[in-house]
Amino acid sequence: MLARASFLHRTCSTFRRRCYSAAAIPDYHPKVRAIPFAFSPDVAITHVGVTAALIAKTYSSPAMKEEWGRLIGSFFAKYFSWAGFKAIQPERMQALYYPSWCIDAEAEAKAWFSDTEDRPESVTVQFRHAELPGLGMELGRISLRGENPLYEHTQSFSSSLTRQHGVEVHCLPYNIDPLELLSRVDNLSYGPVRVDDQFRFDPRSIKFNLVAAYPVLLPVYVLQYVPMGPYPRVTIIVEAHSEPGRHYVHFVGDPNLRRLPAQEYLDDEDFIPNVSPSKCRFSPHLIAPRGHADISEELCSWMSTFFEDSDAAPQLTSKKPVNMADHRVREWTKEEVLPVQDWMQLGEDVVRLRGMIKVQSGRNSLSGWLSHLVDSVQYRRRSNQGHPVSP
Repeated sequence: MLARASFLHRTCSTFRRRCYSAAAIPDYHPKVRAIPFAFSPDVAITHVGVTAALIAKTYSSPAMKEEWGRLIGSFFAKYFSWAGFKAIQPERMQALYYPSWCIDAEAEAKAWFSDTEDRPESVTVQFRHAELPGLGMELGRISLRGENPLYEHTQSFSSSLTRQHGVEVHCLPYNIDPLELLSRVDNLSYGPVRVDDQFRFDPRSIKFNLVAAYPVLLPVYVLQYVPMGPYPRVTIIVEAHSEPGRHYVHFVGDPNLRRLPAQEYLDDEDFIPNVSPSKCRFSPHLIAPRGHADISEELCSWMSTFFEDSDAAPQLTSKKPVNMADHRVREWTKEEVLPVQDWMQLGEDVVRLRGMIKVQSGRNSLSGWLSHLVDSVQYRRRSNQGHPVSP
């Protein structure tokens, strides 16, 4: 059963952020697309039932019998649906459209790969299908999109999407502008920014060769469970863009309540995924110079530390309306995405060919042929500079 605006207010207080009336649909720009909910609230409840029953267990004697009954019922409801069992039911549930950005970008900067280097090297980093939050609330600290590009499953937002699977969908507005964030990159530090013990870069030297920002609304179910006794509520966030899969558990600390046993093993005031993602949501990829594959992982860790910090939202939130009219903001469609991906792939091809030229420098004929090929690829890339996402 869908909770009304009063419930939404209480749920949003869990995230310690401003809430919005369920009746108020943001005036989304025509470029904003949405992924329809792939399954119903009942499917979401059944999917996370075992997790909810385990996390909410108090192991206290008065509640032991009922808690075991909830756990067993949730297990059979999920894995033996024909048996007629029901999963543990949440006290409150809300279907949300969370605003997000998919980012494709290529940037150059001056960097050092060790403390012993005096002169910096020029590095080129690409970001393909990077996931950035679109709203400054705690949900933005976690990945809600999954690893695979989903633009083929999106559709232009319309009022018909505000009710799906028999429930109303609460739509959240955008207040994070990725293009404004990029304009502030050179103010990260007056000196080099250290990513790890060895690698550092000069933020004032950053130059973006290409930026494409695609606004997309991600479907999410937020379920809240109440343990038996004086314990804090448990919130579970379920990704709803495809088959039921990843979900997160969130505890809200309350000094007036006892801690759940599960909190002794899991991080307080954090989002704990049921499975760890195998790919970085920001997807940085160092394409030049070659031979530093580990730097991509270090960049991912550094970006995660910044964007997923509990105090990051105020730093990310734009002080003025998000400029969706900017030519670098595009619809997340195949027609818009593929030309950008082709352009970025050409850049990676140039780097690889230059590496081959360096290896074959002693063979004049082959080296000359490779140089001609590099010139051809670079020409194709320059000819596409008129694409709307070029700076």
